[in-house]
Amino acid sequence: MNKRASTRFRVIVMILTAAAIAFAFIHSAMPADVSSEESAGVLDFLYNFLRAVGISAELTDHIVRKLAHFTEFTAIGMLLTTCAYSFDRFKPYRYTVYVFFAGLAAAVTDETIQLFSEGRSGQISDVLLDFSGIVLGTAVMLLFYFVYQRIRRKKMKHE
Repeated sequence: MNKRASTRFRVIVMILTAAAIAFAFIHSAMPADVSSEESAGVLDFLYNFLRAVGISAELTDHIVRKLAHFTEFTAIGMLLTTCAYSFDRFKPYRYTVYVFFAGLAAAVTDETIQLFSEGRSGQISDVLLDFSGIVLGTAVMLLFYFVYQRIRRKKMKHE
């Protein structure tokens, strides 16, 4: 049985990963006024959505921005882990150090981009927040792959 995923799967996952990282970098390069406008739109959407489902929450622009960073980097962590899985479907955890290094590099680069964006600033605390997203995304996907492999093994034993 081949331990690597198909070339097509690996290429698709790598393209999606690069696109997610590019998405984060593009948003970090936005000037503060454009970014604030975008965050205000998301904040309005969240308020309306939460009201519609009967939840009242005190959200601020700051919370929305931090949540966006965390969510963005959780998705990147999930995609980086899927890249690792594509190289070794049986033991993707072997690549966790590489996933963490790539995720940390993306977080540092993202915050560095903000240093050069009008009205923005790079924050060490945001690097830590972004990296926390990487760790969560990695943990979720490793758990998913572990459960998937257990189910698959059980099916193979019964066939």
